[in-house]
Amino acid sequence: MLESIDQAAFVTYLVALVVVGLLTAKRIISSEEFIVAGRRLKLWLAFSTVAATWIGGGITIGIAGKAYAGKAIGVWGTTIGFGTTLILVGLFFAGPLHRMRLYTLADFYSTRFGKAWLGAVSALIMFVAYVFAVTAQIVAGSKLIHVVFGWDYTLAAVVTGSIIVFYTVLGGLWAVSLTDFLQLLITFTGVSAALVIALAKAGVSNVAAEIGGLGLLDPKVFLTIDFWALMLVLALGDVPAPDLAQRIFASKDEATAKRSALLAGVSYYVIGVVSMLVGVSALILLPGLGDAELAYPALIKEVLPAGIAGIVLSGLMAAVMSNADSMLLAPATVLAKNLGKDVLRPGMSDSTLLFLTRSLVVVLGIGAIAAAVARADIIYWLTLAFDILFASLFVPLALGIWWRGYTWVGAAAGIFAGAAARVLLEYALNAGIVSEWWIPSLAAPAISLLASLLANSLGKG
Repeated sequence: MLESIDQAAFVTYLVALVVVGLLTAKRIISSEEFIVAGRRLKLWLAFSTVAATWIGGGITIGIAGKAYAGKAIGVWGTTIGFGTTLILVGLFFAGPLHRMRLYTLADFYSTRFGKAWLGAVSALIMFVAYVFAVTAQIVAGSKLIHVVFGWDYTLAAVVTGSIIVFYTVLGGLWAVSLTDFLQLLITFTGVSAALVIALAKAGVSNVAAEIGGLGLLDPKVFLTIDFWALMLVLALGDVPAPDLAQRIFASKDEATAKRSALLAGVSYYVIGVVSMLVGVSALILLPGLGDAELAYPALIKEVLPAGIAGIVLSGLMAAVMSNADSMLLAPATVLAKNLGKDVLRPGMSDSTLLFLTRSLVVVLGIGAIAAAVARADIIYWLTLAFDILFASLFVPLALGIWWRGYTWVGAAAGIFAGAAARVLLEYALNAGIVSEWWIPSLAAPAISLLASLLANSLGKG
């Protein structure tokens, strides 16, 4: 376990999150305040909440673990993939989506195609996918708490998930946005301190030599099908992300929505490189770790001086929490609004919608905690989550924005064909019928596109 001063710093940070949730709960008087923060986010707040939403356990603890294990494809596929999502959204998607003045991303599917049930179906898919996305963050947070307090992993998972659920339920997007700003500052401070001290201890020349020995900068990595498959799944699969869309809708204007995504994308690339360097430094200083994903927190615990270690670990936890709270709030909002209100109970009052959204945050959180206990693998859960979105929702979103002649028939075919193909191909992979992991990941969205185009053509005829 860490020194008492480091534990105190860590606990202070967690308590501060709960306090923010309690304070912001008082201003949540409508679902609009809870869901899109009154559409008042300025650039500094919009950028911080987008960046903090993306910079989580995957790009910090996960990437450091991949670097420690010498898995170059995982390092660069994840870093470039998720970062590129933000660049693509800032350039091509943020403007059209913001102009539609929607509440949720699922509203796009119901509004653009005139079918409320399409929004409900997309909402259900987002909710399922984000159970896995939140799971990844709970895994990361649990490993941190294990290092800080020495707790059993299962107990750490329950505590991590419960704290995230608690302050998200209370304050909604206001609490998430305000804590995201604070957490982004803590994250940048923490990872910067970790990098400087780690490089000083390991030696810059030694780290450079180890990077070469591990092949982390080998150009051949970028020519493999595994790299491109992972990169495409994360870059395109995350475009129909409800938490990212929620921040687009909450931005005060279109320019803010675009700039916040672009700035966050650049920040993501930077953090990915930093985490890779920290992971390699950990390999030099702490070889032989049984779990590579403990490289980042173990390095902090063993190498950083007392007092600083607590701050840096709080920075890592900030990255995890800021990612997880957004992933909890957005899909719960989408399911409550687009399935609960728009389809099942059109006359639902605003207060009931607010209650239902908060209830679904709890349901999603419980599911994610259970999954985190079942399998402690950060990158696995992240890839699975956005694989689902890529297979079913990306094609209808992209074609729906940029093709006027695209109809609900094509969109429905794309959603259902992509989702069905992904399930069947996953079965084929597990049964040994398909040997490569990337075949289901790339084939399912391709089937979604073909089905969409064919159905759209026949529907016109």
